[in-house]
Amino acid sequence: MIRLIIVVPFLLALVVFSASNQDPLDMWLLTYSWKSSAGVLALLVAAVAFLLGAFCLWTAEFKQRRRARKAEQHVKELEDQLAQVQAMSSQTVAPVSTLAAPASVSSTNGAEPHV
Repeated sequence: MIRLIIVVPFLLALVVFSASNQDPLDMWLLTYSWKSSAGVLALLVAAVAFLLGAFCLWTAEFKQRRRARKAEQHVKELEDQLAQVQAMSSQTVAPVSTLAAPASVSSTNGAEPHV
């Protein structure tokens, strides 16, 4: 939302500038020269800047997506290992049986017999 608040006024100003500057001017770059209006030149510069920014964002996002894919693959491998360990531990652990009461304990509330 904040991007729209910044971008929309900039684009409106760019369109108003290009619409109000329609007189052709002599443009030159090193040895090349041409006639163009300042508005068209401004629109071309804005389009090139937009494409350059989109390319920079795409390359940065590409690196992040690659890291995320590697992290997801690592998590999946760890989950598989955990499932294997849990399966092995459930197979090796036998159920605990109830132990018989020791012979030294009498039936009188667990008190030691007097000898």
